Amino acid sequence: MSEDAFESLYRTWYRALVAKAFLVTGGRLGVAEDAVQEAFVQCWRRMSDPHGPPVQHWGGWLSVTVVREALRRRSADVPLDLSRHDSAVNAPDLAVEVQLKDIYRVVCKEMARLKERPRQAMALRCIAGLSTLEVAEEMGITQSTVRVHLAEARRALEPLRLDLRQLGIVDDEEAGDRGEEVR
Repeated sequence: MSEDAFESLYRTWYRALVAKAFLVTGGRLGVAEDAVQEAFVQCWRRMSDPHGPPVQHWGGWLSVTVVREALRRRSADVPLDLSRHDSAVNAPDLAVEVQLKDIYRVVCKEMARLKERPRQAMALRCIAGLSTLEVAEEMGITQSTVRVHLAEARRALEPLRLDLRQLGIVDDEEAGDRGEEVR
């Protein structure tokens, strides 16, 4: 793929990916940006490999890769510091508008409060868009255990369901069960 195609992909997806990674990392902008940059490095390598398997939807591939990188890089012992994100310069563009900024900060705070495994399951399922089976494989657990973690995360985040939809983090399909096959 051409350099122009990569640049277009970067311009189209960068901000949305930072916003997703920001939520996954519990409001750690530096970690989120590092995860996004690493995902784009992997994207460039994949696009430049003529023998690599084709990618049908780069946006989906990037979302999954960013969430994986954000989860891998997330450090549980770093305190959440939302004060860094008060200026539009430091905040992802998704949070620049006043109305969304307040909602975004609340969602970040609540995501950071989730236990590690429910947050990981929620990030992979609802933010990265993986199926329950794919989340189970990624986490090395059963699908039923994934559902338990998702139920715990959804219970904790239930008061924010409308906010999550408004931010585009989950939609009706992601917020509920897709009727996937149980193994």
